[in-house]
Amino acid sequence: MVADELDSIDKGILYLLQEDARTNTTTEIAEKVGVSSSTVGNRIKRLEERGVITGYHPTIDFEQTGMGHHLLIIATVPLDDQENVVDDLVNVPGVVSVRELLTNNANLSIELVGENKQAIENSIRELDSLGVDVERMEMLKQVRAFPYNHFGKEYTSEDDTG
Repeated sequence: MVADELDSIDKGILYLLQEDARTNTTTEIAEKVGVSSSTVGNRIKRLEERGVITGYHPTIDFEQTGMGHHLLIIATVPLDDQENVVDDLVNVPGVVSVRELLTNNANLSIELVGENKQAIENSIRELDSLGVDVERMEMLKQVRAFPYNHFGKEYTSEDDTG
């Protein structure tokens, strides 16, 4: 599905799902985008089938789970090996997410959590064994996610007064 195939209803639905996919029911979304709840359900199903919506993921405060170390690692892997290495990274303890970056060096962003310093060091050793060259590590203070506004708050009847 190309972006120009998304109409204002699709964009409104996407915005509201990004804002809160857990508690926004199809009925609530329908009221905000001006269609029936069955239309919203059908639209969501179509967006999932076309690969526009690829999943629903909770936002976790890792510190509250006992994972007191939360890092963002910028790393480099050879471009020829990148796909295989990324596939292997899901098995490294503590790896939460991996983003492939379009650059020759520093071409991976890895989010890593660990209970303590030793757990982080073990995970980093495992990254190294996979051919991941760590360029930089930063401790994350807080992660905030916001709906991409292009997907249309303007297409919803949301009240800005909260």
